[in-house]
Amino acid sequence: MIPYFVQPSLSLGPISIHAFGVLVAVGILIGMRLIRRRAAGWGLDPFAAERLTIWILLGGFAGAHLIDRLVYYPADALANPWSLLRFWEGLSSFGGFLGAIVGAALFVRLQRMGSQKWFYLDVVAYAFPTSWFFGRTGCFLAYDHPGSETSIVLAQRYSDGVVRHNLGLDEALYTLPVALLFLWLGRRGRRAPGFFVGWLAVLYAPVRFLLDFLRIADVRYFRFTPGQYGAVVLFVVGVLILTIPSRPKPAPPHAGCEGACRTE
Repeated sequence: MIPYFVQPSLSLGPISIHAFGVLVAVGILIGMRLIRRRAAGWGLDPFAAERLTIWILLGGFAGAHLIDRLVYYPADALANPWSLLRFWEGLSSFGGFLGAIVGAALFVRLQRMGSQKWFYLDVVAYAFPTSWFFGRTGCFLAYDHPGSETSIVLAQRYSDGVVRHNLGLDEALYTLPVALLFLWLGRRGRRAPGFFVGWLAVLYAPVRFLLDFLRIADVRYFRFTPGQYGAVVLFVVGVLILTIPSRPKPAPPHAGCEGACRTE
């Protein structure tokens, strides 16, 4: 059993740097490095891949906060609408996924990527589990996803004295082998475009759906959390992506990116 502890933090005058924020930043930096290296190795434009990632991150953080306020805490958001602008307060992972999809869709449309979008989206999806592992490790240290009471070895005592699942830890432990699997698969030759996007959704959604049954603080609509509804949609989308017959062939572009390589 893991004892309860306060999230590690460092105070620099009026600013407090928490372990969660540090690990999220580390995950983003490592993910960006993987994306650049993967893009270059596939003959893609690393700069275009970086810009796509930035759009995904901006959309993801905006969506994560807005969904957290409007879906998980709608009454509080209506009573305090200014909280919608405090993007550093409250994040929903599936809101982040939704915002990331919107950001990605806008980018590939504005850059006129056409069918080549799957190569670039796959580069981001390939690196995502590694970044997600660091983010969920930050959730573990912050203990911001307490679960139901349990007696398993990796349970943690919560602030109320009850030994519970630490769902951030549970998800990090699952994400680690997925990240290692993706890194291994990336070294095993060409993959059809959309391979990593589809499998990321298919591998993550069922586990998240099951873990949400253990949550004690999340709002529920007809007995299911918003995350569980999101997991169902994500799984269906992943299956559809893996079975799309019209995706381009595995060979990535080595010359010309249909607008994606523009550097204006």
